Amino acid sequence: MNDYSFSVNLGGMIDILSNHLYSSPGVFLRELLQNCADAISLRKQLDSSYSEPQIDIKVKEENSLCFSDNGAGLTEDEIHKFISVIGQSSKRGEDGSFIGRFGIGLLSCFIVTDEITLRTRSVKTPDKAYEWHGFSDGRYSVKEIKSDMPVGTEITITAEKSYGYLFTREKVTEIIRYYGLPIPYPVYVHTDENIKFRVNMLISENSGDERRDILSMGKNIFGTEYDYLDYIPLNSRKGLFSGIAYILPYTVSAASKSKHRIYLKNMLLTEDGSSLLPEWAFFIQCFFNTDKLNPTASREDFYKDSLLDEAKEELSACISAYLEKISVKDPLMLQKLVTIHGVALKSVCAENERLFRIFMPYFVFETSFGNLSGKELMQYKNKLFYTSDIDAFRQLRPVFAEKNELLVNSGYVHDRALLTMLSALGISDTEQMHDSLLEELLEDAENEDDFSYMLDTFNSVLYPYDCRVVLKGFSPYQLASLYTLSSEAELKRDINKSKENSSGLFDSMLDAFGEELDNSAFAVLYLNCENHLIKKLSEIADEEKLSVYAQILYVQSLIAGGFPVHSSEMNIMNQNLIKLIEWGIE
Repeated sequence: MNDYSFSVNLGGMIDILSNHLYSSPGVFLRELLQNCADAISLRKQLDSSYSEPQIDIKVKEENSLCFSDNGAGLTEDEIHKFISVIGQSSKRGEDGSFIGRFGIGLLSCFIVTDEITLRTRSVKTPDKAYEWHGFSDGRYSVKEIKSDMPVGTEITITAEKSYGYLFTREKVTEIIRYYGLPIPYPVYVHTDENIKFRVNMLISENSGDERRDILSMGKNIFGTEYDYLDYIPLNSRKGLFSGIAYILPYTVSAASKSKHRIYLKNMLLTEDGSSLLPEWAFFIQCFFNTDKLNPTASREDFYKDSLLDEAKEELSACISAYLEKISVKDPLMLQKLVTIHGVALKSVCAENERLFRIFMPYFVFETSFGNLSGKELMQYKNKLFYTSDIDAFRQLRPVFAEKNELLVNSGYVHDRALLTMLSALGISDTEQMHDSLLEELLEDAENEDDFSYMLDTFNSVLYPYDCRVVLKGFSPYQLASLYTLSSEAELKRDINKSKENSSGLFDSMLDAFGEELDNSAFAVLYLNCENHLIKKLSEIADEEKLSVYAQILYVQSLIAGGFPVHSSEMNIMNQNLIKLIEWGIE
């Protein structure tokens, strides 16, 4: 049996890198930058006197780039071993902070060029310099050269025509900043005019105010014009990561995915935080670095393992601890957060007890006692009733208000789930009201004939408001009237309001919409035959006075039910109150 060695099709490898492994051809800049950073880290270990690490990127004419570092450099043996053997690590495992593989890093350059020139002088053999010349067809040469270059390595490549756009000063600066912003060594971009500028400055100017500087750093990292609401320190107790989470100052959906800056050993790995961040942390934008987690082959995401799960748990704990802290020390900040992200926060609090206890006190609920905070609901000692039907709530609110009982409108998104959790956690005694409760509360009036004149007058007066009047008996008897509105009747009111506020241009169109509604799309004003005021009104034979009382009761019932009141209706209310005052004076 004969033994054979594998051979590698370099063109096939480059195709795999460009079309299947890397998401963008610009990733070659990341790989070169990583090699430079790793070489510097290695020299720091080998040379205790080494004190001024630096990476330089020269943008030359004719779409040419030169990457250079004053790191450890390579000996001739290392050139053959690590550059020309694809996938072989040049770092020899001295330190876990190295993540690059020199061969793969150079191979990525063949995505954008056909030829690479590498010159190097090793800290181990500083009296010799070498040049490696490689081609995309697999050929390469190595020779010793006479050069006054310092210890370190420089790599020069010229772009293929279709990739020239990646070799401009602006594009190189953008990509290097994107990938290597937190690299702890200065990275400079040079131009042919001998101008250089540093591209990896996290904080451009130290003001002496730590909070302001960190928030300013966030704007610098993400290139935003807006100011973040606040920041959350991300520090792993197990040393898995460190960084900052910035709280977004604008409303986002709970399902939205912010672009983060997540670095592995100071080199950007991904903008997607879904594998690390808890799903409920939609309101933050993160910038952090990890030295411990394992990357996938493309180094564009993390490998899913138990270490990743640990990091995810710690990140969740960091964010939760911050929220618990400000709920005590800075409740106004938490209130701002809820004001901006309230609806989305409700969705996650309904499924997360720890977040529920943090945010529930700051949510606002519509109730029979007016708008109440979650804290007030949590402190309420009596039974708390709720209904998930907004129309039912409007109908029942005045009934519960008159009885001095708390009814909560849980018809809005996630409110019902939050109220259910109140009960599940034993915080409040809650009970859901069924939507047909109003029908059970209303009883037929036995003596309707005694109210016939009043009913006829009320119906005639309120017909223009698309409202009919019905006599019923209900508890509490102190409540004189109840206003109810079907969805079709509500649409009809909205159309009339739009006509009231328009200049007449769309009246014909609005009329057409109104004609499509059922003729029975009327609101109902229930009068309580057990109420003392209604009984007194039934004794009035003066049509003008009954008309005034009808309109006042109508608007009063709208307000008590929490329905929007049109300006014309408020004017009628005011005019009729004036009439009552005038009659009283007379």
